[in-house]
Amino acid sequence: MNSATQSVSFGKTTLAVAGIFFLLCPTSSSAQTVQKFDVGKGERLLILAPHPDDETLGAAGLAQQVFEQGGSVRSVVVTAGDAYVDAIEEATGRHHLKRADFYKYGEQRLEESQKAAQLLGNGALKLNLLGFSDGSIYDMLVSNWWRKYPDKSEYTGFNHVYYKQAEKKGMAQDGQDLRNELVAILRTSKPTLIVFPDVMEDDSDHAALGMFALLAIDEWLEHQKPPRPQPRLLAYLIHWPNWPPGANGVKPVDYSQKPLYLPTNLPLRGHVRACVDLSRQQTLTKREALAQYKTQQNFMAPYLEAFVHSNECFTQLKPADTDGIEKVVKRWQNAKKSFSSHPNTRRRIL
Repeated sequence: MNSATQSVSFGKTTLAVAGIFFLLCPTSSSAQTVQKFDVGKGERLLILAPHPDDETLGAAGLAQQVFEQGGSVRSVVVTAGDAYVDAIEEATGRHHLKRADFYKYGEQRLEESQKAAQLLGNGALKLNLLGFSDGSIYDMLVSNWWRKYPDKSEYTGFNHVYYKQAEKKGMAQDGQDLRNELVAILRTSKPTLIVFPDVMEDDSDHAALGMFALLAIDEWLEHQKPPRPQPRLLAYLIHWPNWPPGANGVKPVDYSQKPLYLPTNLPLRGHVRACVDLSRQQTLTKREALAQYKTQQNFMAPYLEAFVHSNECFTQLKPADTDGIEKVVKRWQNAKKSFSSHPNTRRRIL
């Protein structure tokens, strides 16, 4: 989760791309039906997160259930979350921040993800920290696709991965390299469950990582010999206007014994809502894992607590829903629209 990235909106010309039903849909989500999601034995779960803490906000309960069913969990955090200006100003007591301030903050956030992963998996959760700059994912998708033109952070000044905790320090910040890295992770982990941000997210890094996930999944499956894997795809939601309840409160509110459903005005797009029911202990463990993100707890504790509920809900996709995703991305790249306003303007994405 990170408020340093931008909220989402696309012009109508950007959206008129035919051939991908995953992104289509004027269908009202008020007619949605919620299905119970069951975790099978020996699942291989892959979680993709744009910032440190998103992996826990979105799927900490699901990860616990996979472990309990004898499965494995791999979590990939793409950026260091190093550009949260308001939080850094409050933490430092200064309004004139230096590049070193952003870098130090990013290091802290990556370390927090490591601590949360240790708690959730007791050492069994495999964590990959890619260490890209906060706010870079959308730019890498639409403007800085090639290694020759990497994205340079306006906060840290880096155009490559610089963090010591990162898997591949020195990697250029470009879209092609990020997609290739995600494809390589898919090939080695062979996931049966893949969790990633919804492309409707009201945040540029989140929505763009959702697109990168679909691109990578499509390429991975395309090069598999028949019968191709049929992983279950789950899109989580972190950023949406006036949701979840209590997120913008002054103090944290305990909703841990109540369910949290996806907002009714989130377009259903022909898919279904799937929810995982959590045990009391799984919910409390999720809260404990979120407590490891000290930088975020110090600045936005009510927001984190608003995701501690008795369930976790997703939009469930099928592998075939990735067909045609490259055409959609190329259209985005040609238009290069900035992110602003409300994501429902993308209800007609084709």
